Amino acid sequence: MKKILILSHSEICYNARLLKAADFFYSQGWAVTVFNPVIGLARKDTYDEVVDNRPWKVLENDISKRTYKSKFKWFVVSVLHKLVVLSVERLNWVIFQDYYLNKGLILAPQFDQDVDVVLVHLIDNLPFATRFKKKYGAQIIYDSQEYFVGQYDAFDPKHSKWVKENEKRCMDEVTILLTTTEVMRQQLLADYTFLGPSFRVRNIPTRAQSNLMYPDSNSETGPLKLVWHGMGIFLNNRRGLHILLQAVALCKENVVLYFQGNITQEQNKLLDGYIQKYSMGNKVLVKPPANPDQIIDSLKGFDVGLTGELPEEDNQRLTSSNKLFDYLHAGLAVISADTPGLAETVDEYSVGLLYQPGNVEELSHKIDELAADKIKLTAFKEHSKLAAKELFWETDYKDVIQDL
Repeated sequence: MKKILILSHSEICYNARLLKAADFFYSQGWAVTVFNPVIGLARKDTYDEVVDNRPWKVLENDISKRTYKSKFKWFVVSVLHKLVVLSVERLNWVIFQDYYLNKGLILAPQFDQDVDVVLVHLIDNLPFATRFKKKYGAQIIYDSQEYFVGQYDAFDPKHSKWVKENEKRCMDEVTILLTTTEVMRQQLLADYTFLGPSFRVRNIPTRAQSNLMYPDSNSETGPLKLVWHGMGIFLNNRRGLHILLQAVALCKENVVLYFQGNITQEQNKLLDGYIQKYSMGNKVLVKPPANPDQIIDSLKGFDVGLTGELPEEDNQRLTSSNKLFDYLHAGLAVISADTPGLAETVDEYSVGLLYQPGNVEELSHKIDELAADKIKLTAFKEHSKLAAKELFWETDYKDVIQDL
C-alpha cells in the first residue's frame, strides 16, 4: 500500500484542495496521513465534524489551541520563529529555511514512518517537503495553490526574495507540479525550468460533494437572488465585496444580495455603514457559513453567483476562486470579474457574464441585464448544470495519480 503525507498549513477542514486530495488518495487505496501544524483558527465543532467523518489519519500540534498550555507553546514558537527569521534574513542560514514562512512546523513531530509521496500546496511548506525526498526518496507533489511570486512581490516584499529563491531551488526536487488554472500553469513553466509532468487541477468539487439535483427557481416572480460565499466576510480588500455592494445599490431591477460566511463585529459595522450610506435596506442579507461538505447545497436556490476580485497583483490575475466551481455545481449563473484565471472557466462553459474588475457601473448593468432577461439567465443556469456533469475533482486528478 502506498503512503502519502499531506502537509496542511492549518485545519484541513478549510483547505478545500487538500481535503479533496486526501479523500481521493484514500479512495484509491492509499494510506493517507494529514498533518495540521496549526490548530485553533477554525471553529472547533466544524473541525471535529469534518475530521471525525474521515477515515484517514490526522496528526496535529497543540501549539495554538485555546488552552493555557498551548498558548505558552505558541509563545515559545513565536520567539523561536523570530530568531529563525533573523538568521535567514541577516545571516542567510540555509538550515532554518524550512521554518521561515511557517512557524507551525517548528515543533512538528518527528515522522517515524517512511512515505512514498508528500503533498504540499504552499511555498511555505515546500522546503520542508524536500526532507522526505532526501530521507525516504519520497516523490513531491507541489500543488501551487497561488502564484506565490506575484503574491509576495505585491504584498510582502520583505519575504519575496525568500519565496523566489526557495521556489526556484525546490522546483528541481518536485515530481509533479499542479496549478489551479491553465494560465497559471503556463506562467510557472515560463518562470522555471521544470521538465516533469504538470497539470491543471481546478478547485472543483468531488462527486461525493456534488448533488446534481436542483430546486425550482423563483426568479420569474421574486427578486433576482445574488450570492457571494466565502469562509469570512471582509470588506474593503481585494476580494471586492465593497464593489458588489456599490453595484447592487445602483441596480434598477429587483435584486437581493446575500453574503454567506463568518463576519466579525467590526466587519458587521462596516457592512451596516455601507447599507445605510446607500439606503439599501433589506437588499443585503448575511447568512452563516455552510459546513465545508455542504457548501454546494447551501447555494442552491440562488440565481447568480458573484465574484468581486480586484487583480491588484499577478496572483489575483492568474488564479481562480473555489466559489466559481461551487456556483456551477449549484446550478447558478455567474457574474465574474474579468481576470484571466476566472474568465478561463466562464468563457469555456458559457456560464455567465464578465465585467471589468472594480467597475461598479458595469457590474450593476450586468446584474440588471440578467434580472430583466429571464431567458438569458435560464440559459446560463443550464450551462452551469451541464458543466457540473463533467467538472469533478476525480476527473482532473486521474492523470496525476497515474504518474506516481
